[in-house]
Amino acid sequence: MPWEFFLGNASHRLVAFMYSVNHPRSIAYYNTKSIKLILDETELGDSSLLREDESALRPDITDVSLRSLFEIKPWGEQALREGREEARRYLAALNRTILNGRRFMGGTNFQGEILVRFARGQYIWRLEWNSPEPGVTQYRWTRSQQPFESEAAAFEAAQWVELTEQELRQYGGWVGQAVDGMVNRREKLATVSGTVGMVIDLVGGVATTILWRALLGRMSTGSGSQQPPAEGGGQVIPFPARPSPTALPGRVPAAAGMSLPR
Repeated sequence: MPWEFFLGNASHRLVAFMYSVNHPRSIAYYNTKSIKLILDETELGDSSLLREDESALRPDITDVSLRSLFEIKPWGEQALREGREEARRYLAALNRTILNGRRFMGGTNFQGEILVRFARGQYIWRLEWNSPEPGVTQYRWTRSQQPFESEAAAFEAAQWVELTEQELRQYGGWVGQAVDGMVNRREKLATVSGTVGMVIDLVGGVATTILWRALLGRMSTGSGSQQPPAEGGGQVIPFPARPSPTALPGRVPAAAGMSLPR
């Protein structure tokens, strides 16, 4: 598979997963069920009022508890326009079916960053996302300006540069597979324990030990538990979000223009 597929799919899954961590009490769907199935399952609205071309639509994040949704897109003006139009279409379809009660709105204030560490002494990759306008969440990948032994040191330095196309081609598929696998394992652990939202430990405002060992120590140790990945297999480290810029940066990283799979 090309690196664009792995990295795009992993970005979507990781951003959606962090939404579930930030909203542990919400009933939300993450591009796995159509609007029709969501309506039929939750009985929020009358799915028979959907047009034929709307029944199969699948928003990236549909929070039925908060009545909000997000479309996840890479960084860039064109992707923002596409996300805006898709979110508008989803909201129109959902709200047409709701005869009584609160209507859906475009979600806001969803932002964060996650660091992905390679083997020791390598560059630290960063996935960051924010919601520049209601209903759209945009993400981008960058890397530390220099190699770091510690992701905490890279976080403190806060010096991030755009990834070159060569770097994305060389490591994008690996990062995508590692992230996808770790999200899978954490979802499985959360399902086993019946608990979501125990991924982040904060000490003095900075995440320090968000490793599988700490996660496993807090959650069920039943037969469904997974072992931590082997050394060099990568770690996903959530960190507290910094304030988002008021405008998109002038230059867009190479990954921002890629086509995302559905």
